[in-house]
Parts: sequence; C-alpha cells; structure tokens
Amino acid sequence: MQISCLIVDDEPLAVQLLQQYIEGMPYLRLNGVCYTAMEALSIMHHQKIDLLFLDINMPKLSGTELARIVGPQQKIIFTTAYSEYAVESYEVNAVDYLLKPITFDRFIKSVNKVIEFFKVDEEEQSIVVSPRQDKHFFIKTGKAFVQVHFKMVLYIEGTKDYVTFHTTEGKHMVYKRMKDLELLLPADFLRVHNSYIINRQHIKKIEEHHVQIDNELLPVSEKYREPFYAAIQKNIL
Repeated sequence: MQISCLIVDDEPLAVQLLQQYIEGMPYLRLNGVCYTAMEALSIMHHQKIDLLFLDINMPKLSGTELARIVGPQQKIIFTTAYSEYAVESYEVNAVDYLLKPITFDRFIKSVNKVIEFFKVDEEEQSIVVSPRQDKHFFIKTGKAFVQVHFKMVLYIEGTKDYVTFHTTEGKHMVYKRMKDLELLLPADFLRVHNSYIINRQHIKKIEEHHVQIDNELLPVSEKYREPFYAAIQKNIL
C-alpha cells in the first residue's frame, strides 16, 4: 500500500526538503506540489489524496482554512515556522504538527502516525526475507518486489522503525525494526552497533573499534564488541 501525498507550501526551500523526505519513504507517493491552498483544492477535486503536508501561513487561504474546507476525514500534517499555530492546528484534528526546520527523524514520527491511521499491514508494506539459507530477499517498493542478493548488501542502517539497506547498487529503505531483521539475516551479517549491521564479506579494515565498509567507517560499540570479535576471530591467520 502507498499513501498518496500532496505538499501545500508557499516556501520553495520547505517544499524541496519535504520532497526529499517523501522520496526517501517507500510507502509515500507524492502526487503533486502546490504553492497555494487554492491549487490544492483544484487537485483534490480530481484526485484522491490521502495525506496533506500543509503549511499554515499562506496568502488568501490559510492552511487551517483549507483544513476546515476539506473536512475532518482528510489526514493532515501541518508544517509551519510558527509555534503559536499549534493549538489552532489541533482544533482541526490534524494528525501532527511539524515545526520548521523539519528534521528527517521528526518527519518519520509523523509518517508513522499516519501509517497507524491507515492501518497499513506491516508485513504487506515491509520486507520479504527468504530463509537464512537462501541467497536473496525481496523488498516491496510500490506495486513491485525488488530482488536483492545478500552478497550485494554492504551494511544496514537503522533509524527508529526503519532500516536502510546500503548495497553495491544503491539504497533501499523499508519499514522494519533492526531487532526483527537481525533474526532473519544469514551468518555473514554481524551487529556492530544499535544502528548498524554489517556484511563481513565487505569489511576492508578493522581498526580502533571501527569497521571500514566501502568508504564508510562504522563504529563497533562496546555492547557488540565481544560477539563481533569472536565471529571474525575464526578468519584471522
């Protein structure tokens, strides 16, 4: 399932940032960008929009005025540079209120709230991993399943309820917790940090409790040092 989105904001830089964030989320689909609330009304007349990223302080028709027009059934995340609008935004039953400048971490929290509203099945919109003995797994992106070979995965980075697979062919972000994913991975994958799982096949160097994977230097935290060094000890000549 994908959640269709519309950005409604008269600040080009804010629009650009939200576009980047939305493109980084596999379950959001950007249907358009509007610089006025009137443009948004026109698009919503012809398209079903699940979620509005809506600025409050806009000319002619404000974000809260637009929210009252479209009604309480429309899911809205307000985006604004002014904290004094917070109370007003909740009066129109917004899902969340993001204060600019918006961080990616805070953006993800808001999106998670929307996912709860739409009752997205985590298994359906997540990752399909083959049993440990298989050589590949599938990631669902939109309506397609993309096959990724384990040997192509450099390392996995966790952020809250999301993980990003850094592969030799690019990145894939999916809705999955690190602790759940860790149980599904082959033995070549080693947890080195709360935020990182590495593929030992791609280790270039280990020095001062850091692992070099490709051009990245990843920390080996104290919590994971003992099992990590025990695992690689077998390959030391």
